[in-house]
Amino acid sequence: MKERYQDIDEKNEQLREYLEIYKGKPPAREYLDRFEMSWIYHDAALEGVVYTHQELMAALFPERTAAEASMIPVVLEIRNHKAVADYIREEAAGAKKQSALTLTTIKRMHDLFLGNTPEALAERARMERRERTEKELAKERDRAGLRKDMPLHRTYFHDITQPAKIQARLEKLVDHTASAEFREFHPIKQAAVVQHEFLQIFPFTEHSGKVGRMCSNLILLRNGYMPAVIHSIDRQRYYESFRAPVATFRTVLMDAMENSLDNGVKYFRDLGRKYKTVE
Repeated sequence: MKERYQDIDEKNEQLREYLEIYKGKPPAREYLDRFEMSWIYHDAALEGVVYTHQELMAALFPERTAAEASMIPVVLEIRNHKAVADYIREEAAGAKKQSALTLTTIKRMHDLFLGNTPEALAERARMERRERTEKELAKERDRAGLRKDMPLHRTYFHDITQPAKIQARLEKLVDHTASAEFREFHPIKQAAVVQHEFLQIFPFTEHSGKVGRMCSNLILLRNGYMPAVIHSIDRQRYYESFRAPVATFRTVLMDAMENSLDNGVKYFRDLGRKYKTVE
């Protein structure tokens, strides 16, 4: 396992070096734009939601692609997703590597995914040209809380925590991230442990999977890694990993990280070869 961690660390360092070399230049901006689109696309696709290229462009790069009226709900959903990605980057930049997760951070991510923030609500009212009714607002407030039932039909297959036990188990997970034992784990193991346990708890009716993946990525970002993008082609394998021990999921996570890093390094290496050919 140590060798696998070392391989990923080396590839991550290679990609970071390329990003530093091209910092502020078109190649780095293009790569990061593509990465952002891929991250949001695959993260949503894991939950069974597939965005088109046009929807992603209109949401993330409105100066390049205008959003049609029919696309507004999807555009806002994608922008909520982007807001969470931006939030964890800010959190990672401003915290120590070994900072524990907090319930406040988890709640903030969930609210951002729901668009349950003053900024997101104002933007939705502006784009939809109407205010939410009190009934709609009440429904949204209810969605913002912890899960209150055991859904009959759901995307994930594994057993999830009974509603009455969610709060205590979530607090236990947060406390664990502050423990000396957890701090001794390699950051990739930390990320795997947190996401695996978070999905066993499945605290929210909506977006539990997305919030769990963002918790992992917050840990990775704090420790200098690129976010882990689990490809939608591995959706079935990803779901099945939560029915197995955490080590199984950790392998899924490491495979995703390595694949993403390989693609990033290849992008910049090919770019270098292209420039040499031109010269």
